[in-house]
Amino acid sequence: MYYWKLLVRFVVAGLALAGTVLAQKAPTHRSAYEQYVLKTRTLPAPQSICYKLDRDVFTQILPPETFLKNRQNPRARTSATASFSVTYSNFSPEARTAFQYAVDIWSNLLSSPVPIRIQANWTTQSEGVLGSASPAEVRLGSDGTQKGRGIYPIALAEKIARRPLNNPNDPDIVASFNRNNNWYYGLDGKTPQGQTDLVTVVLHEIGHGLGMTGFFNASNNRGEYLVGFPSVYDHFIENSQGQRIVAETGRFPDGSLELYQQLTGGNLFLNGPLLQQRSGQRIKIYAPSRYDRGSSIYHVDETTYPAGNPNSLMSPQIGQAEAIHSPGPLVLNIFRDMEWRTTSVLHEPLPDVEEIADLRFTVRIVSDTTVQANTVRMFYRKSAPSGADTTYTSVTPTLVAGTTDTYAYTLPAAQARGEVWYYFLVQDVTGRAYTNPGKAPAGFQLLNVVRVGPDNIPPTILAGPTRNFIFNPAVNDSLQVLADVSDDRQSIDTVYVEYQVNGQIRPAVPLFRTTTLNGIRYDSLFSAKIPFAANTLKDGDVITYRIVARDSSRARNQTISPRTGTYEVRVTSALPTRDSYATTFQDQATANEFVGAGFSIATPSGFADPAIHSEHPYRNGADFEYRSNFEMVLRTPIRIKANPDSAVMRFDEIVLVEPGEPGSQYGDDDFYDYVIVEGSKDNGRTWLPITTGYDANDQTDWINAYNRNLVNGANANERNSTTPGTPSLYKRRDGISLTSNGNFRPNDQVLIRFRLFVDQLAHGWGWAIDNLQIQVPPPPPVLGVEPVNIGSFAVYPNPVSNGLLRVEAQLTKSFAEAGLTVTGTTGQTVRQQTLKVSGSKINEQLDLTQLPTGLYFVKLQVGETQLTKKIIVTK
Repeated sequence: MYYWKLLVRFVVAGLALAGTVLAQKAPTHRSAYEQYVLKTRTLPAPQSICYKLDRDVFTQILPPETFLKNRQNPRARTSATASFSVTYSNFSPEARTAFQYAVDIWSNLLSSPVPIRIQANWTTQSEGVLGSASPAEVRLGSDGTQKGRGIYPIALAEKIARRPLNNPNDPDIVASFNRNNNWYYGLDGKTPQGQTDLVTVVLHEIGHGLGMTGFFNASNNRGEYLVGFPSVYDHFIENSQGQRIVAETGRFPDGSLELYQQLTGGNLFLNGPLLQQRSGQRIKIYAPSRYDRGSSIYHVDETTYPAGNPNSLMSPQIGQAEAIHSPGPLVLNIFRDMEWRTTSVLHEPLPDVEEIADLRFTVRIVSDTTVQANTVRMFYRKSAPSGADTTYTSVTPTLVAGTTDTYAYTLPAAQARGEVWYYFLVQDVTGRAYTNPGKAPAGFQLLNVVRVGPDNIPPTILAGPTRNFIFNPAVNDSLQVLADVSDDRQSIDTVYVEYQVNGQIRPAVPLFRTTTLNGIRYDSLFSAKIPFAANTLKDGDVITYRIVARDSSRARNQTISPRTGTYEVRVTSALPTRDSYATTFQDQATANEFVGAGFSIATPSGFADPAIHSEHPYRNGADFEYRSNFEMVLRTPIRIKANPDSAVMRFDEIVLVEPGEPGSQYGDDDFYDYVIVEGSKDNGRTWLPITTGYDANDQTDWINAYNRNLVNGANANERNSTTPGTPSLYKRRDGISLTSNGNFRPNDQVLIRFRLFVDQLAHGWGWAIDNLQIQVPPPPPVLGVEPVNIGSFAVYPNPVSNGLLRVEAQLTKSFAEAGLTVTGTTGQTVRQQTLKVSGSKINEQLDLTQLPTGLYFVKLQVGETQLTKKIIVTK
């Protein structure tokens, strides 16, 4: 799932303004994971797709009057109110000219003191796709934002903060355009028949990068928040009754049918105060009955705003001979509501202090309009608000000498002692109020809190083992230690790791702050490596360690992770290399041939024979990213055979692990827990895949069993499966090539491991593996059986463009049922079900709407005979 860091901390305190007295709900208490999420700086950004309407519409919408007037000015670029900088990849000169024209239009419609950087890519995309775009980064709760729990595209977050927030060399928007399209590169809007206007599509995609994006999703009759927090755009979505979706989580909870019905009911709108004030309208958005993650919700409705309508730019499809050179007045007004026109209330929350002294609060006010005189206020109280106590003290900060926009208020030391809960408020000349921090999705005011006095609260540590085994003590090696260490009051003073080898204490190793790991930026990640020289360890040694953190308070508060016991790394060595390996796990000596963490060779209740089993159920992820890896390693290296038909492995298995979203693939953010078989040719220091990752979706019986008994977990939106594995769920995984993906070659000596990856939410029974065979010849085929002609088999339409596939077969004799499997080009099963046979006929319709564009194989299994058809899925 998703992992984020954020510098500023907030406390939900649900307020409604009524003069100086505020109606108050009690602060919301969050799970450890939710608190971790709130510390995140960077989140994954969703991508929107613009599709081609394959017909000519012959319409033209001219650019906004403001742009046309400025374009007549020889200093047009300098008169723009926003600056864009574009980095082009593979664009032709004529395509660049069209792109820049679209950029110039946007630069005259928005204002920002921070340059907006775009990475523009000219690429090959799927047929029917014109382009796609997303913010390069998004921010949660950055300075000055009015949606305090809202996710903002980086360009908008920087505009509100009035300063850069990401690396100055990084893009703010990433947009890609399909080179395999018949483009019109002209700037006049006179798009010929059969061509698509590039200026229009670029304007459209930049609109997504600037904010028309969000985190709703729908699948399997469930509506979802992909990351647990709504985008700024999501805040303005309401239904026909005026119910704001993000504010009505009781009516429309995450993962519910009720939310799904809203997202696919064709009756959602965008609404905001400036939109109402300037137009008196709501914007109907695209919410078709079949949810499409690339276009649903984050486009305006195609029917309400058809070709030729001035507000049609952000519709999900762009037709041929259609030029729309303006976002339209409705979209521009909702952009203003989304804070492209705002008053920024900028404040750096005060750090906690132990010394009793005056507290000086400062706030900077920068407005795109006019601030109403004498409306800068600070509201504070001395304890956390409660339902019965909602009174705030209101004070007026004064303008700091020598500035025009910075105000300050000093709270005397006697009043500052203890806790101070506070926020700032200012009004513009229209009476619109702006606060810092902003408000929660339900409209509650959020608060900053500063504590003055002794700090007796220790730091928190999020950590887990990064490695379970060292396989070759004869070479130099090391153990990496990673921990997220933070303190809610003082800074961190010291982090170190204490470790022992076979109970013998070794010198402690300090951990140092690490800002970037694997391309992700962190605010409180600490790391170290414990080195082990060659031959200083031996087979059977055990390394134990724990992480110690102290804050910089006077008390030097300390935390140890794990709270009890230690983390453990076992030292082992490989057994003699073999050319093949087979076991049914019946022999007790087999246990010495494997080493496991979170796995063992066991015979759980309900099973008659031993096999490899993960923990049942397995645990949620628990390291610094709320992830964990459990593994079982065969200590016997296998020498890869030269004959690819012999270099295969097979085993029986049960996989009841959390499934990914429909249509997700291994490697996607929404492909959650998974199992995978991997190999290592350097004694376990690095591992490469043999299979791709897969989950309970791999087999119909597995996913049905997983979903049969779902219960609420400890975290919000967590649904765990309590269905136990049974021997009847074993499935054969056959013909696993050890060489086909190119990671391993003949004569490589390879360790084999079975790994279970888990994230922070939702778990199931786990994984079981039996009857393992590696490079063992399969049983000889049964001879003397003539091929059987079972009849005819047809699938249509092909290509599949609407997601529905008809399967028909006329068999030569009657069968009770037939098996049908849909696989991708990599061999991964994406659909499996049993078809009823009516006498000797099959006539079924399959819904493949969740499959991405691509080539698939449809296999019909009747008795001992299998027939296969190729299909192409298009969107």
